[in-house]
Amino acid sequence: MASEYEAGATTPSLCETYGLSKTGILRLLRDEGVELRRRPLTSDQVELAKKMYEHGHPIAAIATRLDTSYNNVRQRLIKEGVQLRPRGSSYD
Repeated sequence: MASEYEAGATTPSLCETYGLSKTGILRLLRDEGVELRRRPLTSDQVELAKKMYEHGHPIAAIATRLDTSYNNVRQRLIKEGVQLRPRGSSYD
């Protein structure tokens, strides 16, 4: 699996091939010492993330929708100058 990923196989293709979740695939790759690729958000995804966040959606839900990590969304929102709500707070 590690050699396939390093040769360019995507996480979703590995999920399908091995019948594992994305989390399971990534855990196995990390355990093998594979350096994971970070897929930057597209400009359309950034705009969607900003709109969703401004409409009260939590970062975790945005990350799930965009098929990326919580930290990837959070860091990009900060980079875009979005004022983050305290964790666990609701949108008023």
